Amino acid sequence: MKTIQIKFKTLFILLILSCAFSSCTKEDEPDPQGNDLPIALDCNSFQSNNSNAISVLENRSDGVDYIINCVIPVEVDLKIQPGVVIEFTDAAGMEIKESGSINAVGSQSEPILFTASTKTKGAWKGIISRSQSVKNRFDYVTIEYAGDGGLSGNGEEGSLIFRAETYFRLNNVTIKNGLNYGINSIWYNYDVEINNCTITGCEMPIFADTNIVKNISGGDFTGNTTDVIRLFAGDQGAIGNSQTWKKLSVPYRTSGDIVIVDGAKLTLEPGLVLEFEETRGLVLDKLFDEGSALIAVGTPSNPIIFTGVTKVPGSWGTLSIRRSTSVQNKIDNVLIEYAGGSGAGGAIEMWVDPYLTVTNTTFKDIDACALYSKYTPTNPNLTEGNNTLINVNGDYMCSQ
Repeated sequence: MKTIQIKFKTLFILLILSCAFSSCTKEDEPDPQGNDLPIALDCNSFQSNNSNAISVLENRSDGVDYIINCVIPVEVDLKIQPGVVIEFTDAAGMEIKESGSINAVGSQSEPILFTASTKTKGAWKGIISRSQSVKNRFDYVTIEYAGDGGLSGNGEEGSLIFRAETYFRLNNVTIKNGLNYGINSIWYNYDVEINNCTITGCEMPIFADTNIVKNISGGDFTGNTTDVIRLFAGDQGAIGNSQTWKKLSVPYRTSGDIVIVDGAKLTLEPGLVLEFEETRGLVLDKLFDEGSALIAVGTPSNPIIFTGVTKVPGSWGTLSIRRSTSVQNKIDNVLIEYAGGSGAGGAIEMWVDPYLTVTNTTFKDIDACALYSKYTPTNPNLTEGNNTLINVNGDYMCSQ
């Protein structure tokens, strides 16, 4: 009898210890409907100095799997499995550090969801990445109700923010109901691709460095307050490698002068629309980079359009073609409207006799001449013909 009592006590103690050191926590108990309750993740869950750091988030239930209530840093290689739902409390967010990465690959039938506890725009801050890891990838991911801001000291606003030199691949990603930009990536040296993505219900879908534009393909960017891809062309945003900009579901809009340098060739697809904010324009060969070229060739039914955000003559500057010796410079089946402001001599300015072809182009509502030759009376390297002028406040061809 004594032996039995000892064994019974031992068994009872072991059961208590087993529950203490196992997952007998409130979060892991099943709810009355039979689903696992969500796990509230600690703020150090993905930190490299945490011996118990989490590297995989599993799909635990049919509802919310994890709750994050802080701006959680990711310093490990984090993998998120298909079907996972992560809910962020108000003002929470996620920061992918230089040492970390995030790989969230869902599927069409099991997408991954980053959402908010409060279902209103900007309820949580969003996701920011500073990582150059080639593991960074979002496939079949939805991000909603983000964009509260404050993820960096520079004030970038967006549901998904990329800092300088970030590597990331976005495929079949949906960003919706964000407070401001869907994607904000206005720094430099990016290796980012945005393929077949949908951004809707935001202030604007994308605000991006000009060198990301070549890596945006497909997708739907409509249903926002302003449906444009806004471009940032800062000091380090010059186009220095040859690229093609695709016609998307919305226009491009530039917040600064687009500058093409270092012999780069910028090709615009037929039907593309490029809007210029006040006084802005395009500059080719700004500093003696003589091999650079602008290739804007539309079709009669699908012309390329250069226009202004403000629809009045002279609201933006000019297409300034400087010194280029490239015979590829061509503007054909293009509509240029509302140009000629900010001291421009013409909608197209030619500096030091660049090689240029301008044909089948309509100049409309221009507050200057159509063509302007700077420093020389005429441009012997200009090929032109079959162009149309509508409400042009100047001659067809002018010179300094």
